[in-house]
Amino acid sequence: MTLPAITRDATGAPSVDFAGAEKPEELVVEVLEAGSGPAVEEGRQITVHYTGWLWDGAKFDSSWDRGDSISFPIAYGALIDGWVDGIVGQPVGSKLLLVIPPESGYGFRPMGPIPAGSTLVFVIDVLEAR
Repeated sequence: MTLPAITRDATGAPSVDFAGAEKPEELVVEVLEAGSGPAVEEGRQITVHYTGWLWDGAKFDSSWDRGDSISFPIAYGALIDGWVDGIVGQPVGSKLLLVIPPESGYGFRPMGPIPAGSTLVFVIDVLEAR
């Protein structure tokens, strides 16, 4: 399977190229760069930088664009399942590409700028877990 290609600018902010990418039916977690810290555990407070795109390439959210990382608990019910499934167990310092099907994302209801039934693509840098 061919996944979207990720590049980064001088600040580390990611860009995505969907040319030739094949949309998967299930959650895909690609480790772009393995971290060397402890594994993220469910229920912990994590700090990340991330950008999210729809499969059509439209960016819908980015902590890089806001100029600051974000912290929150990583737990089912607090985040979409695809984030929990994709991040828990990854070492702190990891840089991840997650491709999240609707069933593990926002499902078949619209959520702000995200249309119902959307496959989501995230680049997530796991900065800290405590």
